[in-house]
Order: sequence, then C-alpha cells, then structure tokens
Amino acid sequence: MEIIPKIIKLLFKQSCLLCRQSSDNVTCEYCFRGLVSDLNFNKQTIELDCEYDYYYLLNYSAEVKYLLKKLKFHKDLLVEPIFERLISLWWQNSIGKELDSVDAIAAVPSHKFRYLYRGFNQAELLANRLSQYTNIPPTFTNYERTKYTKPQSKSSKKNRIDQIKGVFKLNKPIQAKHLVVFDDVLTTGSTLKEFIQTVKKESLVDKISIITLVRAG
Repeated sequence: MEIIPKIIKLLFKQSCLLCRQSSDNVTCEYCFRGLVSDLNFNKQTIELDCEYDYYYLLNYSAEVKYLLKKLKFHKDLLVEPIFERLISLWWQNSIGKELDSVDAIAAVPSHKFRYLYRGFNQAELLANRLSQYTNIPPTFTNYERTKYTKPQSKSSKKNRIDQIKGVFKLNKPIQAKHLVVFDDVLTTGSTLKEFIQTVKKESLVDKISIITLVRAG
C-alpha cells in the first residue's frame, strides 16, 4: 500500500518558490539555509517620537521581497510557514534572551476593508505566531485601524506622514511592563510612530520595543 502515497507525492511534487527546483517544502533546504544565514541578531535603536530598541529579522533582499509580495499582495499563505520558521530560529538563537522581559505583543493593525480583501493582516498573523511560540500574550483586540488609506508603499515620505495621521484608535488601554510592537516592514517608520503614539496615550506601558520582519528603509 505504500506505493499509493509515493505515486501521489510524485504526481503533485512541488517546486521551491525561490529556485524552482523540486522540493518537498515551499522552499528547498538550500534556499532556506540562505535565508537563515541572512538573519540579523543585532539590536539597534530607532528614533520615532522617542528612541526605541529595534530588532529586525531580514534585510529587503530580492528573495525576501518576492516572498513578502507573495504573502501580502497575492494572499499566498504557503509563504507564512517560511517566515514562521525563521521567526522561531531567530528567537531561539539569542533574541529571546534579550527580550525575556516582554510580557505583551501588539501588531500594527490593518483596516477592516483590507483585512476582508486579503483575509488576514500579515503583521498580526506573524505576531500571533510569535505569541504562540513564546507564550507572550497578544493585545490585538485593544486597538483598531479606523481610517482606510491607500498602500503606504505607493506614497512619498511626506504623504505617508499626512495620510497616517489619526488612523488608529485604542479600544482598551494596554497594561504591560515591556510591550513589543510588531510590523512586517519598516520603511520610513511613520506608521509605527503613529500607532505607538496612539497606544501610549492611555496605556500603562513601562517600555516599548519594536520588531519588524524586514527592514527596507
């Protein structure tokens, strides 16, 4: 009876998303090891409304850009496990020890129209995986994005700042000693800045750190 699973596997053999070679997974091990070798484990700081500790996993390489585009704009959830594996390896390596005081996770929310179109918010999806992996509680219901804006990637830096003003609403104050704010991509930081300022207005948070999957700016 083992012949049937072998035939099915042969007929539906998939290829690596990056190199197109035959692979048992979404990416072959060679391409995945390439992504792992590019993981960033260095803490940085970023200046928004004030200075924050900032961590990111990957630079905006051609491979990462392609995978992120597949997830965000083609709604290809087969890409999500790749990023999930990278996040777990990244956290295991050293970042988890550095952020061991974190007791809450937030993710930059998307507007309900974009959520309905895409079926998910990629930042929240990945932040939720991090929450499940680390057992750090999420705070996703504490806030929302109330105003719809066109994709920030198509706007200039000045227009991004103008468009993002007042788009977030805090439904319930967040109480945390150390809150991590997660987003998928950092470019100008205008969206992160506006979201963090909204959270800080009424929340009781001692410290905020920022994690993004990718740094593009």
